[in-house]
Amino acid sequence: MKFTLSTKPFIDGLNLAIVNSNISKFYQKSCLAQVTADKTSLKVNLEASYIASEIRLKGVGDEYTSCSIFVDSLLLKQLVSTIDSPTLTLEFAEGGLILHSGKSKFTLPKMIDDMEIELTPPSYLSSTEDGVQINKANWKFVKDYQMYAVAMSFIHPVYTKVWVGENNDVVVGDFDNSIFTHSKKSQLSKNCLLSDTIINLFNSLPEGAKLYKLDKSYIILVVTDGYEFCSEFTPQYESDEGVGSYNSEIILGMMIPDENNAIHIKSSSINKFLNQALLLSNNSEDTIKFEVKFDQLSLIDNNIDCKVSGIDSKSEYCVEFKTSLLKSVISNMDEDDIQICPMYQDDVAVGIVIWTNNLTTILAGVD
Repeated sequence: MKFTLSTKPFIDGLNLAIVNSNISKFYQKSCLAQVTADKTSLKVNLEASYIASEIRLKGVGDEYTSCSIFVDSLLLKQLVSTIDSPTLTLEFAEGGLILHSGKSKFTLPKMIDDMEIELTPPSYLSSTEDGVQINKANWKFVKDYQMYAVAMSFIHPVYTKVWVGENNDVVVGDFDNSIFTHSKKSQLSKNCLLSDTIINLFNSLPEGAKLYKLDKSYIILVVTDGYEFCSEFTPQYESDEGVGSYNSEIILGMMIPDENNAIHIKSSSINKFLNQALLLSNNSEDTIKFEVKFDQLSLIDNNIDCKVSGIDSKSEYCVEFKTSLLKSVISNMDEDDIQICPMYQDDVAVGIVIWTNNLTTILAGVD
């Protein structure tokens, strides 16, 4: 079977649906694209962890039957993006998908047989009346200033996810490294856990993408003159078997800034000295003392003793941090003007709260 369609919408649809950062050899289905054609339409089905996507395009097939083939998703995206002819013909052959462009042709090898695996299509959306436009800036904020803190270790797997709340809270953090970040950037209106693949999906969307809430999942819909894109993502829930509690109430309760004991300071000034400390460090586990005496912050380790001036602080305290973690926190604040106050336990400073207008981060000191 052969199917002919316009090249530009095909490129645009694949660029949207195939998110490079969501392709992983540890999730085999994410490496595949199922291409299916009939007499009047072409669809490409894709799957990533917690995500099922589909793009649909109009065109002309030379048969009334339906043909389907599995090819490498990233290779399909990369190859189609190099084609500059206005139309493209896809030929479904026994050993692969042949792309005809003008007088040239290119063969994408068939990856597996249809009987060996099945990609899950997104759910059918019965109505498009109640969609909410996705706030791309909000999810870009989460990715740019919070995702660095997500846990990489599966010792406490719930913290490898992003917790979002019914009041727009977004918490990303790592229990083992005692670091948590908080913003008010969610728009999902329920308590659930999002994978990094879902955050990547949000950040790949064009302006105008709409979000629809189902019972346990959400649908994202993008409709253009050239293609339709539908993606269903499924959050996890703390009530799901084996997931566990994120303890969000406890974490959020620790993130209350104390304006009366805050030092107002420039993150760039702290960053400069932390960069120098790491430059002179020869051990990734090295620590640094973070000492505040009213309006002055001192950063002290075996190699540096540096002072940073601030304003307004009424407190004195000293906490020791792992240098690389403190550097991560300070360098990922969204503004240069930050405020910092101590976290106390039994009248002893055990960490700090750092905040701006849109972001709050807590970091506990080393024992």
